[in-house]
Amino acid sequence: MTYGFYLSDMSILGPIETELIVLSGIMMQNLPLETAWHLRGTRRVGVAAPDVELVQECIEMVAAFSGLRLHRVPRVADIEHEV
Repeated sequence: MTYGFYLSDMSILGPIETELIVLSGIMMQNLPLETAWHLRGTRRVGVAAPDVELVQECIEMVAAFSGLRLHRVPRVADIEHEV
């Protein structure tokens, strides 16, 4: 979890914005493990679970519009016990 805080430049985007961008890019690739990491990361930087679920639903709408199927990624509820 801490690598992002050391490798990210927080002078332009804060931790929440950074996580939302990374989560979107990772999830659009249908990567299950990496999506779980960044769902947890988004929760850990202070985004509420219902808000993360809403973000995930928006990402899924963009994926569907683009002809992509996100069938391998976990839901927020799947990782919530690990936050």
